[in-house]
Amino acid sequence: MSARGQGFGQNGDMSRPSGGNGEFARGASAAALKGAALIGLAVIVGLFLLQRVDTSTAGSSVTPVKHPKTTTTLHHPPTTTTTATTLPSTPAKTPDQLKVLVLNGGAPTGAAKTLRTTLLQVGYTNQPQASTWTGHHQTGNSLMCRAGLDREKVALSQQTALQGVKVVPFPSPAPPFSDGVDCVVVVGA
Repeated sequence: MSARGQGFGQNGDMSRPSGGNGEFARGASAAALKGAALIGLAVIVGLFLLQRVDTSTAGSSVTPVKHPKTTTTLHHPPTTTTTATTLPSTPAKTPDQLKVLVLNGGAPTGAAKTLRTTLLQVGYTNQPQASTWTGHHQTGNSLMCRAGLDREKVALSQQTALQGVKVVPFPSPAPPFSDGVDCVVVVGA
């Protein structure tokens, strides 16, 4: 038999589309439907991943740009000032790590010791004994911390025993007995 009689070649049974019963059309539409379903699934997965991996800074804190006041000077474009805030790279000291010295600066005798005890009770346990700042006399309480301890200074100033404390820069020369301490609280009259 020749190849023509066995159903091979250009006009053989294997190369002819299915008869008029629509199998070829159904196969093509099924393939198109599967392709559309895969594309739809890919779009859904893509949207899901975009939501999960989105690293935009829409919710982050950004310092607003401050524009200077305009002047009547012509020929000079206005300038823009941007302030950048650098966050500390080390964690804040906990109350038991912060070394706090309480000094009497004009208060009645024993006031510094009483404040020291109150701070011990709220977790500020790393304290030398309270002492007197001889020759120093002030009105009201003050708090001073060394540079770089801004977060700790805020936390300490919010303690109930220190409500209304005046926060001041750490002085130079330093208060007496303050070598090696982080913050000094001065109890005034």
